[in-house]
Amino acid sequence: MVDSLSDPPQAQGSASQPTWITAESDWVEYFGLLISAHHGLAVDALKETGFENAFRDACEAVGWSIDPPASATRRFVDTTVQTPDGRRRKLSLKSTAAQRLSKSTIHISKLTEAAWIQDVRSARSRRTRTLELFEEYCATVDAILMLRAFRDDPQSVPYCYQLVEIPSAIFASLQSLPLSAFEADGPTLDCPFEGESGAARVSLDRSDAKVTVKQIKLSACVVHEEWELGERRLRQAESR
Repeated sequence: MVDSLSDPPQAQGSASQPTWITAESDWVEYFGLLISAHHGLAVDALKETGFENAFRDACEAVGWSIDPPASATRRFVDTTVQTPDGRRRKLSLKSTAAQRLSKSTIHISKLTEAAWIQDVRSARSRRTRTLELFEEYCATVDAILMLRAFRDDPQSVPYCYQLVEIPSAIFASLQSLPLSAFEADGPTLDCPFEGESGAARVSLDRSDAKVTVKQIKLSACVVHEEWELGERRLRQAESR
């Protein structure tokens, strides 16, 4: 633990312009220390509940208002945070430490469960249920915050963490898809967004009754920050 905290992950200043997170440098530093504390005790990546707790702790450390732990939340929303500018953001928090994470696209293995996927049989019913789901999602969630942990192999400590914000508006274009896009039992639906013709691909997974989002272009998202861990920095320095 002492070794880990003495060499905390270094923020790389990834955002070209300050974001609502990186504008508060203490938040970035505090979150990096929480990553360091986690890896003082564990090899496995910080993910799932650990990420949610770390995000909440960092927000509280800089005085941002956040809904209390175990409070009732609306469907799809994991936490709501209010920053000093008065803006309230309803966030879905997700994490991944999957192997071979892409540097240019993001994958969400389960955006939400949807039991009806296995029951609907017609394209019209499938379209109706899908559009109802995403209309509610976009009205409820402002953005998805995903913490991505890059690793060399499943047994190694991550060499980099990346915090990315995916706007829920990326799914708004689903409302204009024609009925023909829903003909397949498990259709994959392309989502154009802000000039990106295929900013994301929504897939209805019949086998697991869930909604998966594939090939979300990083260029359509906001990369708040990246934290590089000491082991990779040491290897890079040695190579130079």
